Amino acid sequence: MCEVRMSDIHFSYNNNVAIDNISLTISQGDFVAVVGPNGAGKSTMLKIMAGLIKPTRGQVMIGGKDMATAKGHGLIGYVPQNYGKNAMGFPATVKEVVALGLTLGSAAAKKNRQAAKHITSHMMELVGLEQLQDRRIGELSGGQQQRVMVAMALAANPELLLLDEPTSGIDYEASNRIYELLGTLNKNLGITIIMVSHDIEKAVSYANKVACINRKLCFFGTSQEFDATHAQVRHLWYYTG
Repeated sequence: MCEVRMSDIHFSYNNNVAIDNISLTISQGDFVAVVGPNGAGKSTMLKIMAGLIKPTRGQVMIGGKDMATAKGHGLIGYVPQNYGKNAMGFPATVKEVVALGLTLGSAAAKKNRQAAKHITSHMMELVGLEQLQDRRIGELSGGQQQRVMVAMALAANPELLLLDEPTSGIDYEASNRIYELLGTLNKNLGITIIMVSHDIEKAVSYANKVACINRKLCFFGTSQEFDATHAQVRHLWYYTG
């Protein structure tokens, strides 16, 4: 079970507090939208969950395991923000990029070329890009690149998928396809999803939980509770801290 438990998380960049005293528990199978103003620490919190940076204070447990163990077991998939900015000159094809995700997957898949090929093919089919598998990543639209990144993260068969602004910089239709894909992954495969987003209304319509942060946690609850207190929550995130 991939429960995420953050206990008293604090992080500072050069003595500038990014997040302070955040504690929350995200249950297996939750789809959590993380919202808040610019500079609130949303991406920092996601990077801590992904094990990319260590908190100044506090502890993160993923599926009952400490961060190092959870990463080593391939429990976490991470999709960074604005991948497309770095993809234009990248010479790899879609299937080659997706296959990179297997480096965090099972030892069997790494050693068995046939298994690796099957997993890569299945991931491309899952995100609807099997027809573009031989195209170079830099030739794709922003929305297609984001789906490639989701497929790469899924190739390791994670139980937790972390996404930082997955619809940033892409058009309305591509954004809808990303949300629909994430909703399907969450409902049909039971993957726990934590997604940072500025598109509050759309994100909340797909998520079942919402976490609002402005350095501190100013709201954590169901989407319905968030809808009922939206105005108060927006006021809180501008004055928390």
